[in-house]
Amino acid sequence: MSVPEGKRGESKLEIFIKAKQLATYTITICCNENVFLPKYQNAITNDIMQMSKNIFIWCWSANNVRVIDKNTYKERTDLQRQAHRECNNMLALIQIAGSVFHLRNKRLKYWGSLILEVRNMISKWHDNDKQRYKEYGA
Repeated sequence: MSVPEGKRGESKLEIFIKAKQLATYTITICCNENVFLPKYQNAITNDIMQMSKNIFIWCWSANNVRVIDKNTYKERTDLQRQAHRECNNMLALIQIAGSVFHLRNKRLKYWGSLILEVRNMISKWHDNDKQRYKEYGA
């Protein structure tokens, strides 16, 4: 028997699905010459694309750290923090891009909501890890 959609919990893989969605959406937009002129690639869009890829990679890497002691716990949480911090930096850069390229508010809201969703999922994941790995000084 299946669980009704409203009563389902968040999948552990959801963070990776959302982070990948953020990266692919970001790359698609930043490579669209109708949105961002190619001459500005080095000015801002390359940085935004790199940030979106970093978020995904750091989440992926953190998940692949097998926590067995304080050092591996610290490694995992450091990667989570980097991903979280990069979400904040990306939010700042898309605000600049929005002004420079006169992006529609609808696009900025959607893009920003993707980033915020990923950032919030990283925070929840980090908080869950704190509980899970208390014995390592969380």
